[in-house]
Amino acid sequence: MSAANNRWKLKKTVLPQHTDHAGVMWHGSYLDFLEEGRIDALDKVGCSYSELSKQGFEIIVISMQIKYKISFFHGEKVLLNSQFKLENKIRLNCKTLFLKSNGDIGAEASIGLVVVNKINNSIKLVRDLPVQIKNILLLLEEGPEF
Repeated sequence: MSAANNRWKLKKTVLPQHTDHAGVMWHGSYLDFLEEGRIDALDKVGCSYSELSKQGFEIIVISMQIKYKISFFHGEKVLLNSQFKLENKIRLNCKTLFLKSNGDIGAEASIGLVVVNKINNSIKLVRDLPVQIKNILLLLEEGPEF
């Protein structure tokens, strides 16, 4: 992740439902936080995921890797710091750092996403993105304006 100005940020608190019996953030909670971060970034560029879905489009995960470095615990603050990049005209890559309040990296995630169209009970990869959707993905890549 390079330029700090094109990173999407989402602040979270580790709640009891995010942890295992020892109060450590459960691995599945990272996935929930990642999805919330993507939906939040879409909202901030003016795209409601539910509206996109009503139009027959979904942005689905096709690959994911998470590297856990330092555990998060119940009550801790987490800053998700995400950066998007549109590659090969159809694949959207999202790299996210899970940062502790002192700036240490607790985890790193890399997610591959594609746009699909739901037509007649089938799901088809969208190889030629409609201009509206391509522009949304490019706005994600540009990052928030501060």
